[in-house]
Amino acid sequence: MVIFLGPSGCGKTTLLRLTNRLDSLSRGNIYINSQNIRDLNPVKLRQSIGYVIQEVGLFPNKTIFDNIAVVPKLLGWNKEKIRKRVDELMHLTRLEPDLYRRRYPAELSGGQQQRVGVARALAADPEILLMDEPFGAIDPINREQIQNEFLNLQAKMKKTIAFVSHDIHEALKMGDKIALFNQGRLIQYDTPEVILTRPKNKFVANFVGADRALKVLGLLHVRDIMNCSPSNIVDAAQTAPEVLKMLEQKNLRYAIVLAQGKPVGYVTSQDLKYEQGLCQEVARPYPLCLEQGTSVHEALSHMLMHDLTTFCVINDQGDLVGTVTYKSIQKSLQDFFADDAEAQ
Repeated sequence: MVIFLGPSGCGKTTLLRLTNRLDSLSRGNIYINSQNIRDLNPVKLRQSIGYVIQEVGLFPNKTIFDNIAVVPKLLGWNKEKIRKRVDELMHLTRLEPDLYRRRYPAELSGGQQQRVGVARALAADPEILLMDEPFGAIDPINREQIQNEFLNLQAKMKKTIAFVSHDIHEALKMGDKIALFNQGRLIQYDTPEVILTRPKNKFVANFVGADRALKVLGLLHVRDIMNCSPSNIVDAAQTAPEVLKMLEQKNLRYAIVLAQGKPVGYVTSQDLKYEQGLCQEVARPYPLCLEQGTSVHEALSHMLMHDLTTFCVINDQGDLVGTVTYKSIQKSLQDFFADDAEAQ
C-alpha cells in the first residue's frame, strides 16, 4: 500500500486519474505489469482496477447489492457467481447481507456507505485498487475503526493499493511506502520509518512535523515491545499474605492478578498489608487491556490518561500474553533512533 501524500493541488488525485486513464497523459508513461497503459483499452483498464473516492459515489437509485454488483454485471458474470461474490464482500466489510442487501445508500451511515464503496471496488477481484481520500469525510471515531478494518482486510487480500491522503497520521498508519509530493513533483519516496527519521529536505521535515519522535511510536505495536513472560504474575486463588510475601522476596512493587489466564487487576504491597483473604478481593481493576496490535503511541496515551506505567496485553480470547511498560516504550524509542543512526 503506497500513500500519495502532500498538500492540496500537488497532483495526488491527478496521478490516480492518470493511472486508469480518466485523465490523459501529456508525456511520460505508466506501466501496469510491464504493459504501457496507452496500449490498453481504457474501458477494460478501468474495469480491471478498483476505484474508491471520498464521496463514495454510490448510485442512489440502486440497492446495496446492485451497487456492489455493477462491475461483475458489466463483465458478464452469471447471477449465482455475482450473488456469492456480493455476499462474500459484504461479510468481509462487516455488512450483514440479509440486513443490508436490499437497502439503498440513503438508509446507511457514512461509514457503512464507505464500506459499500470498498466492497464495490473489490467486486471483480482487481489486482490494483485506487483510493482517493476514502475515509476523509468520516468522523474521527468511525475513521479510526474503518482504517483498522481496512488494514485487516488488506492483510487477507494483499492487493496493490495507491491511496491518496493529506493526513500524515493516516499515511504513517496505513502505508507500506509513502510518496510525498509538492507542486507536481515527487519529493521523497520511502518507508514511513525513513520519512520520519531521515526527511530528505526542509519541506519533508516541516510536513512531517516537529513531533517526529512521537509519530514513530505510531509505527510500533505493543506486540513488538511487550514482555511475554512477566515475573510478577499471581493467581486469583492465592491469599493476600502469600502474594505479599512474594512481592517482598522479589522486591516487586505490584503483582498482576490472573483468573484462569485472564487479568483481574493488580495489587500492591500496601493493598495486601492488612488483608487475610484472597488477593483478587483487593485487586484494583485495570481501566482497559491492550490488544497486541495496539500502537505504542496509543499505549503511551492510555498510560498518561490513567496515570499507570504498566498495561496488560491480551489475545483475542482475553488471555494475558504479556505486559507493556513506560520503560519499555522509552527503550523502544531509544533503540529505534539508535538503529537508524547506525543505518546512516
